[in-house]
Amino acid sequence: MKYLKIRRLGAAAIVSFLASCAFVAQLNAEELHIEAQKVSSDERKGITTAEGSVHMVKEKDVLNADKVNIYMDKNRKPLKFEAIGKVDFILFTEDGRELRGKSNTLIYLILENEYQLIGNAQVQEVGKPNFLKGERIILNNENGYANVESDKRAPVRVIIDLNDMQEDKDNKK
Repeated sequence: MKYLKIRRLGAAAIVSFLASCAFVAQLNAEELHIEAQKVSSDERKGITTAEGSVHMVKEKDVLNADKVNIYMDKNRKPLKFEAIGKVDFILFTEDGRELRGKSNTLIYLILENEYQLIGNAQVQEVGKPNFLKGERIILNNENGYANVESDKRAPVRVIIDLNDMQEDKDNKK
């Protein structure tokens, strides 16, 4: 398995692309709109499932998938989101950057602040060359960690705008 580990890229778009995306991190403060062919909830198991052409919107952030499972604790607070099948998304960071991506599965672990894009995963910052592509992308916003892995069929692909990294370095001085 080929892989690339990227650590602490600061404000470079690759790691921070979901750092401030409030798609699911701030559900308490915002409304989450869900459209689907079917939505069911099992309170005993703590799972709400939306199926069939799922379209979720929170402010300007958009997620589309065949199916989305929302796992909740006993107080109905979301713990984990799992989007499955033909996943694509548009997200906006706190600093206004637009990010588009897709994968076969997207998992967001709320408590860990970690995103896992699995199967044909890719993320592109709109208007910049910043790009990640691999079979699996893991981004943890708490520790600024990104991991991109691929299988033997295709290598990992990473493009980073070095000007962004230099600007971030200059702004920290």
